[in-house]
Amino acid sequence: MTEYARSACPLNCPDSCDFLVRRLPDRLALQGDPALLGYDSFICTKGHNYAAQTHDPRRLLYPYARTRRRGWRRITWADAYERLEEQVRAALAAGGSQSILHYYGTGYGGVLGALDQRFFQALGGATVPRGSLCWANGIRAQVRDFGEPRAGTPEDFRHAGLIILWGRDPAVTHKHLVPILLQARKNGARIIAINPLRVRSAAFADEFIRVNPGTDGALALGVAHCLLAERRMDFAWAQKHLAGFGPYAALVKDFPPEKAERITGVPAARQRTLAVELSAERPALIYIGYGMQRYGNGTNTVRAIDALAAVTGNIGRRGGGIFYAHNYHSALAPLLLPEETYRERTAPYALMAEELRRAEPPIRLAVVTRANPLAAQPDSAAWSEFWRAIPYRVTLDTYFSATAAASDLVLPVANVFEKEDLIVNSQNPWLRYAQPVLPPQGEARPEAVIFTDLAERLGVGDKFSHTAADWLKYVLAPLQDAGITPESLQTGPARAPYIPDTAWAEGDFATEDGRARLLSREEFTAGEGFSPVARFYAAEERLPPGVFILLTPHADLCLNSQFTEGSRRVLYLHPAAAAAAGLSHGDRARVRTERGELEAETALSEDIHPHVAVIPFPGWEKGRGVNELTAARMDPAGESAALYDLFCRVEPAAPNGGI
Repeated sequence: MTEYARSACPLNCPDSCDFLVRRLPDRLALQGDPALLGYDSFICTKGHNYAAQTHDPRRLLYPYARTRRRGWRRITWADAYERLEEQVRAALAAGGSQSILHYYGTGYGGVLGALDQRFFQALGGATVPRGSLCWANGIRAQVRDFGEPRAGTPEDFRHAGLIILWGRDPAVTHKHLVPILLQARKNGARIIAINPLRVRSAAFADEFIRVNPGTDGALALGVAHCLLAERRMDFAWAQKHLAGFGPYAALVKDFPPEKAERITGVPAARQRTLAVELSAERPALIYIGYGMQRYGNGTNTVRAIDALAAVTGNIGRRGGGIFYAHNYHSALAPLLLPEETYRERTAPYALMAEELRRAEPPIRLAVVTRANPLAAQPDSAAWSEFWRAIPYRVTLDTYFSATAAASDLVLPVANVFEKEDLIVNSQNPWLRYAQPVLPPQGEARPEAVIFTDLAERLGVGDKFSHTAADWLKYVLAPLQDAGITPESLQTGPARAPYIPDTAWAEGDFATEDGRARLLSREEFTAGEGFSPVARFYAAEERLPPGVFILLTPHADLCLNSQFTEGSRRVLYLHPAAAAAAGLSHGDRARVRTERGELEAETALSEDIHPHVAVIPFPGWEKGRGVNELTAARMDPAGESAALYDLFCRVEPAAPNGGI
């Protein structure tokens, strides 16, 4: 009988798959857990690539320090700790704990990853990012509308009568949901995909609705106008559970479907039928994606869509409502220190380089964990300039990423197969134990060990008195009465008992008065002012030939800046738009924005919106990525990066341009 070790995928993906891992002499072999996923127990390419990194000869296995004369030099852990301790003490003495920048991301989904934050909190509180590069607008929208973000489970889709994939492409970003969607469709549910691009999920949807980029909020308001004008809303539910209906109705009145059509490109007649479907084909479930949020009006866009689900009485229904994200895992014991024990300085991810360049005290030391900001941050040139000005820079990673290569000290970390952890996710209900499958390769160490060692050296060891196993017992202690312990999870994942099948089933919203809140005219109008793309469509302007709105959705086989080896930069255009710009399939094109220019290989597809140029992120080629083109903007309401509020000019590249 083949023996498997149990682990789980730590990548920032809503599937968060279980891994059954078989250790072979030169590699790890993965399969899904059929007991949990049944015949859908496949592992995606990203999961297999993650396992392949364990024995990748390019992997970072030893600490390295940059020297002035000889470049990178391999050093011992004792030397690495001594160097970092010296830099931390110097920064604390010169400018206090806020002169240390701790940049962290979501590149690793184990709960023990938060020990890096605990470490800097124990030092007094560092300078840290706030907001997000992707999803904070949606989170802020849910907080404003419902009091906090909540969602049901993926199984809830089986019970829907209508499913709207609004800006979401689960065929690429939530692959284990697709069999559930297909089953729901077999059960009679209709599936509609709304997107500027004909995404892969449109292939199994009953209908694809193309919307102009950045105008999803206007579309939601046009549909709402039809709902209210034709008295199709759920008045009884609204009277009991909604607040702010008057101001919302005034906003909706300003968006008759004919006006919304001019802005969004969606015919008024289709808006009217969509209103009928939302009210008649209940329960209706709307799965909200990230792309619509990457504008200066992203928060209000999500709020406008939230309101559609609310006024039709779909919130709280089994198989209905909004599926986005949740924070139920706050029921676990926290690893972060009490807020009153430290004082952090924050800067939004999107504007961090700009704000911290002139901050007092200045940044003297930067430490990066679970992230690769030199690839992920908008306006790469500005970020690189800011990064180079920091006196000392440290990166913890499994590879010499773009950020690691520009650092002074690089520390190798263990991956999920080389340590134990608890894997949780904000879009599914499972608690998954990841056990060590093999020892850390080379001299890589788990982050829990690294920060425990550093805490001892810096006099805050009392905040790190646990081993990894002890930390997991502490985190899961609130669930002990439910029979969920590290030991029980070693036999298989457990459904978190605090996550309901359906969000808001009792109608008890987490707002002050217990009612869901609706978007007002003043709020929506203010948000539109922060989006150049939304203003462009509202003014009913036209793009000259060769000018496009630049979208940078994530590539299928990459996850943020991970798994980019061997990738090339491709520019996707609609055939008619490409012809107007003088480009054919396979041509090298030059793409210019206000921030920079790059070359890419042209590919033509009618799936692309005629106004749009698409370069999938990270667009990595010859050490340069697509964020050299993006600008440092954000939606001030949600503090998420407005990566798509960007126009570009596309033209044939000069021969041998080499950009």
